[in-house]
Amino acid sequence: MVINSKENNNYYKIFNILEEYLKNKVEDIDNSIIQALENRKNGKIFSFSEHLQGFIYAQLSALVSWKKIKSNLLNIDSIFCHFNKDKLKLKSADKLISEITEIKCNNPYTTKNQMYSLKTNIETFERIEKDFSSIEKFITYHSPLKTVKLLADTNSTYKLKFSGVALVCEYLRNMGIDLVKPDVHLKRILAPDRLNFVSSKSDYVIIEKCNQISEQTGISQIKIDYLLWNYCAKGYGEVCTKNPKCSKCLIKEFCKKEV
Repeated sequence: MVINSKENNNYYKIFNILEEYLKNKVEDIDNSIIQALENRKNGKIFSFSEHLQGFIYAQLSALVSWKKIKSNLLNIDSIFCHFNKDKLKLKSADKLISEITEIKCNNPYTTKNQMYSLKTNIETFERIEKDFSSIEKFITYHSPLKTVKLLADTNSTYKLKFSGVALVCEYLRNMGIDLVKPDVHLKRILAPDRLNFVSSKSDYVIIEKCNQISEQTGISQIKIDYLLWNYCAKGYGEVCTKNPKCSKCLIKEFCKKEV
């Protein structure tokens, strides 16, 4: 890999600026994914129920504000039988949908399909556990990118239903795997007409580029994602949004957007 020192310096400058901004300007930032990464580095082994919890949290956060999910975690844990797989497989999808809707953590486009496929997805996790002796061994056996493909790509034996690349990345990050989540915020800020880190908004291009930046700078992918996402997301930084607040932007010197 050829390392461009000017490019590298720009990465450091951008991430340092964002870290200072978020530290001083944005309240109630969620550090749980960074903590999960630290826990894994320190030797934590995640249980089946924790994997199920991480997956369901990721599902629910699709097209629903994370602040809303975060404020209802105790209710969500109760609704999902504290992620006891045997109890959860017996709970009807309609009951789950009703209870999620009651606490306003549902999405009209995703929740129904997610809940009706939950039993099948639990069985996929059980098959993974049988084939690899544990889900932990499965998610660490391959590279993170290969694991994402195994869980997200249509033709894979271990495809999780109604779970695309971004959602699978979110689940793996909840388990302390060092990955970015190529969601709308990252795709927008990294695009050619903004920071110009990537030439394409492809999920896998975003993942591979952030992995490259991480290797060049020594900054974890999760930290890179955390800084960029919080700078963009509603209820947090809200600077580099769909309609960006360029006059407030602290990294506009690095941006290609015409204003």
